[in-house]
Amino acid sequence: MKKLVLVGSTGVIGKKVKELFGTDYEVISVNRTSGDYQLDMADAEAVESMFKEIGGFDALISTSGYGKWASIDEHSIQDFHDGLNSKLMGQVNLVMIGRKYANAGASFAVSTGILAQYPVEGGLSLGMINAGLEAFVRGAALEMKEMNINAVSPSFAKETMELMGMDSTSGVPAIEFAKLYKEAIESGKSGEVYHVS
Repeated sequence: MKKLVLVGSTGVIGKKVKELFGTDYEVISVNRTSGDYQLDMADAEAVESMFKEIGGFDALISTSGYGKWASIDEHSIQDFHDGLNSKLMGQVNLVMIGRKYANAGASFAVSTGILAQYPVEGGLSLGMINAGLEAFVRGAALEMKEMNINAVSPSFAKETMELMGMDSTSGVPAIEFAKLYKEAIESGKSGEVYHVS
């Protein structure tokens, strides 16, 4: 059975990804405080140690990463650094270090987000992070000849909007995003950004 490393398996989308892949893959769940491995993905040494323990794997999906949601006046410079270290460099760490341990033909899927293309008030640092990740994926795909790397760009999941007390009529059910991760891992393509059309 193929081995999938799923970073962020307890979130709204991550839970659906775990369900979707659970029948065909051995899913290794990685979270900050729970799962098979506990990890701060911004810590490159911790990422390396985890992959040494896991050994070879066939797919990695990250649905994890922090970025501040706030107006420009509520953002400090440190807030930008915190988001870059978590969601951007954390996922870069997973790919750059993980590819040394991955099996031949492995696939990687990281999470960006719709704010890269469609900025909204409050989403300044997240949009910047997402756009940077998408550039990383396109560039890495040119050089990762034996492996695939793609991004999934979710908008707001319906369930997340409900948890936040927002009007969820425009939200997309999390299972639809989970299907995008499956396509990103199994399509054989590389350098793509998948989003619900």
